[in-house]
Amino acid sequence: MNVPLFIAKRYVGSKKKASFITLISRISMVGVGVEVMALILILSVFNGLEDFQKGIFKTYDPDIKIVQSDASRIQLSSEKLASLRQIPGVRYVHPVLEDQALIRYGNKQLVVKFKGVDSTFLAADRLKKQVVEGGYFLQEGGQSFGLVGIGVFLSMGMSFENTIDPIEAWYPDHRSLKNFSIREESIRTNMFFPSGVLEVEQNFDNQMVLVPLNWMDDLVGAAGKLSAYELILTPEADERKVQTQIKEFLGPTYQVQTRDEQHAMLLKAIKIEKLFVFLIIAFVMGIASFTLFYALSLLVIEKRKELKTLSAMGFNEKQLFQLFMWVGFIISFSGACLGMLMGFGLAWGQQTFGWVSLGIENAVIDAYPIQMQAMDFAWTALVVLIITTLASIIPAKKAVEMTFRAKPGD
Repeated sequence: MNVPLFIAKRYVGSKKKASFITLISRISMVGVGVEVMALILILSVFNGLEDFQKGIFKTYDPDIKIVQSDASRIQLSSEKLASLRQIPGVRYVHPVLEDQALIRYGNKQLVVKFKGVDSTFLAADRLKKQVVEGGYFLQEGGQSFGLVGIGVFLSMGMSFENTIDPIEAWYPDHRSLKNFSIREESIRTNMFFPSGVLEVEQNFDNQMVLVPLNWMDDLVGAAGKLSAYELILTPEADERKVQTQIKEFLGPTYQVQTRDEQHAMLLKAIKIEKLFVFLIIAFVMGIASFTLFYALSLLVIEKRKELKTLSAMGFNEKQLFQLFMWVGFIISFSGACLGMLMGFGLAWGQQTFGWVSLGIENAVIDAYPIQMQAMDFAWTALVVLIITTLASIIPAKKAVEMTFRAKPGD
């Protein structure tokens, strides 16, 4: 039997004598529990936000995106494109041309982001479920149409009923501007009618317009050059494996980005913010551990005579040190278990019932997203263990000194 652990349980769980020290121990236990619960909930919210962002990206971003390493326009030969389509796991390859331009409709104008796509984009049914009004097409009867973000549609006061007045798109001719030639020919124009309204997320809705690729090429004058090639993979494809194969095939002059890498800065910012929140709460837990330190210190003083008795019964320094380390561990472990249980329960409730809402009208989701991860529980337990150890060492050493190294008469 582990005698120090047995006595530590008696010190912590004894109901025969309620004292101020017992009250401090209970307060310390509850404090640890509340801090652990808060840490679990906050980390779970960050996990939920990250997962939510990835879910939004999955709605309109490709599985893999190929761009030029120097951020210039890209153009792959027909032979390379054919070989690219033959890579196992690749289902669609969409050529894409993106750029900003000014649109005018009636007395209103707005800078938007155009995305030119070909027929394979619609064949893959990308964003089809996000069409909330109108149809899902970009060309009909020789006329060009655009799938417009709902924010752009409402801001410009567009209408499907007006089939006479098209939306004008204005784009600067960079070749003329390079020669400092500012005249009517320095602006390239094109026109389209809205075919459907897209509702994805706020940034997309307020700036994006999808148009036919040939229409976009005429507006920009890119001479067949593209912004990127977007790849849609088969459901069973291994994203990383396909990425590696494409990199080996195309070489270092091209960047081959997975969906997460396309938004690396945002996802990295979320992870850094989560890390700093974790460190701040761990620091707060360290400060709160002073209650544990004082509880153990007072316990050493209160049990001074009993410790002398234990020493006379054969308790050595190591066992006495372990005794108070066990007391600190039991108090913190009990609080941590309580906190993890409460954190799990509240997180599960938020996940299931959405108790705490975002308070934002017309938001994509109504309540704060929550996602629990086992590693968060593991890291929290590790932090509690470290803090408990540090808070218990000094009182345990003090108990040993008072019992075995005290001067006669003390």
